Amino acid sequence: MKKLKLNTFWSATAGVLISLLLQGCGGGSGTSSQATSGAQIANGVVTGFGSVFVDGVEIEDANARVVTENYDGTFSNSVLQMGQRVRVAHDGKGTASTVTLDAAVVGLVSAVDATNKTLTVAGQKVSVTTDSTVGTLTVWGGGYSSISDVVAPTDLVEVHGTPVYDSTNKTYTVSATRIQKLTADTGRMQVAGTISKLDTTVKTFVINGLTVNYTTAALRPANAALADGTVVTVYGPLTALSGNTLTASHIKVNRLQDSTLSVSNAQIGGQVSKYDSTANTFEIQGIKVTIGSDTTTNPKGKAVANGAYVKVSGTVGSDGSLTATNIQVREQNTNSDLATVKLIGVISDYVSKDSFVVRGVPVDASGIDLAASCPNITLANGQEVQVTATQQASTPVVYATQLSCKAQAAVVIRPVDGAASGVNTSSKTFTLTLTGSTTTQAVQWNDATTFVGVTIASLENKSVRVEGYMSGSTLVARVISAVSGNALDDHAFRQPSGSTSNTSTTASNAWNSYRSKHKH
Repeated sequence: MKKLKLNTFWSATAGVLISLLLQGCGGGSGTSSQATSGAQIANGVVTGFGSVFVDGVEIEDANARVVTENYDGTFSNSVLQMGQRVRVAHDGKGTASTVTLDAAVVGLVSAVDATNKTLTVAGQKVSVTTDSTVGTLTVWGGGYSSISDVVAPTDLVEVHGTPVYDSTNKTYTVSATRIQKLTADTGRMQVAGTISKLDTTVKTFVINGLTVNYTTAALRPANAALADGTVVTVYGPLTALSGNTLTASHIKVNRLQDSTLSVSNAQIGGQVSKYDSTANTFEIQGIKVTIGSDTTTNPKGKAVANGAYVKVSGTVGSDGSLTATNIQVREQNTNSDLATVKLIGVISDYVSKDSFVVRGVPVDASGIDLAASCPNITLANGQEVQVTATQQASTPVVYATQLSCKAQAAVVIRPVDGAASGVNTSSKTFTLTLTGSTTTQAVQWNDATTFVGVTIASLENKSVRVEGYMSGSTLVARVISAVSGNALDDHAFRQPSGSTSNTSTTASNAWNSYRSKHKH
């Protein structure tokens, strides 16, 4: 598959602002977020924002709907965050229509092993990575900063990552790329994995340490057949869990296992399992991958092996397997595309060059020579930047290794704070009076807009942050969140409404705690 963006990360794109709302999936209607005919799929981990970067590949998502599937088969709008595993339906030219979050497990933590850096969640073993030279670091969210913050058996968590097969125990361990604490009132469970011990008489099967009763479960696609070895995602309300048995409300067969999906090309990222050097096959996310005679591997000479993180591009077979055309192996360093964070956007919450936020991600650029990187420019809120950075363990703050202040020609997502008024639910518009100013900004929302900590009904006179892009003189909202008490993970590093500098106790404490633990 071609690289989705013909321009390099540091080149100015010649794209124009996308004006049409692309096809989404019917939130609340129970319809699938299936790709349209001729579309392609990118399945991997969020490694940055500009558009969205999936395993280092940039895909324009300005008008894409970002969704999470609920336990009843409906969809809700969501916010993209670092480390999440996503499935992006796009047109093959770099423009996405839908981005679906693909958590590996959502459930209660039953055990924590801080020594071996593992958790048990809904019967699934989860491993935490804290060494970036070994693999993708685990990103923590929802108030967590490390495994020591996780409490069993009370915490409800959402885990993103890759199931890696343990040939000794003949089970899978989820290698976590993100672990986020959830509020108990979400009340949902979700487990993705491979079926074993299927009993069609009593209608049960096992996914690692979880028994699933599917007696009353809806199956998608409806004509799919369950069998040992089939990769599925199981959904159910938290109240449907009794001991180690979940009574499922909905079961989805993994997309690339579904031969009715009209996708001929795909990109998959994750860790290698079940590598067979004789058959030239391996597995990622339960998907069989075949290495052909024409498959290229980068870096040249780099070997595929169990546990290695790879990004595979290839063609989808009728059985849902993938024949690789290209395999990129993550090197044991933090300089390759698979090991870096890329951010394109506008600075917000600026304090100094080692304390600012871009696209919701806190950035430490203390190691950057600004005179060389951004000559004759003073960093401040509103400045457009392009950042290449590395993840750091036990903090959401990324450490910048490159920074540019060159103007951009592509769609730029920017955050704007203010008070909403004149809310018109028919036209889906309101006026935003900017914080600390009498200046106003026209805002438009649409079906792809995600509301966090605020609803349409409570929007009037609410202090909010709108993240979106300019279309003419109107700010088209991607995310609208309450300024205080918001649920976004960067909230500790964000200024309160009305601040012109980061003087809040919460923000100051967050940055001070970061600096005390991460010295460069």
